Amino acid sequence: MTLDARVRVTRAAFCLDVAVRVPAGTVLAVMGPNGSGKSTLLEAIAGLAPLTAGHVRLADDVLADVAAGRHVPPHERRLGVALQDGLLFGHLTARENVAFGPRAQGVRATAARATADALLADVGLAALARTRADRLSGGQAQRVAVARAVAARPRALLLDEPFGALDAATRAPVRALVRRAVATGLPALVVTHDLRDALELADHLLVLQDGREVQRGTPADVASAPATPYVEHVVAAASWPGS
Repeated sequence: MTLDARVRVTRAAFCLDVAVRVPAGTVLAVMGPNGSGKSTLLEAIAGLAPLTAGHVRLADDVLADVAAGRHVPPHERRLGVALQDGLLFGHLTARENVAFGPRAQGVRATAARATADALLADVGLAALARTRADRLSGGQAQRVAVARAVAARPRALLLDEPFGALDAATRAPVRALVRRAVATGLPALVVTHDLRDALELADHLLVLQDGREVQRGTPADVASAPATPYVEHVVAAASWPGS
């Protein structure tokens, strides 16, 4: 199914106005400097930030349409969401956090726990399955949040800086998990600050600045022909051969 959104969100002096289209089985990476609207875009699609104008559609399902007065609550959108702070339930274990989505969908406890254990193993956290979330490090919590987003059998993935607190060794299995989930036919929108993540994972790259699109294309095309000083900077930071 295709994720199609036209998002306008106005907050005081800031206005995000951008359109995205993510076909099934593909990843759209979103980059931009701080304050460019990356997280706001994900929150708007997830239903956590109200639209000022526009729409959010997933296949034939209208999740939001300002003109029509439609707004599906976040918990009814069936999206796999992992925000920067993780929003884990601190009093629950890593296993219980990952199993929460399947249990809420009526999956039996034993099956939900088995799914959670398998996903925690995928991201290298099998040994911490029984550890309370409020005792995890930032990177560990981040991996649990991605596993939880995938576990909920979502119709699309929305991941905000899923690799930001991870080193090279822990990034690889998380990227692999996201790729496997997308390969089942999910569209995914992934916010990242690192061009290397986009080059490794994404089919297309959208660059935002001040709430507007400033460049779009394949990650390789964007890296080869930076359109703004910001893009030039991230290309240089990634040691792209053409920089």
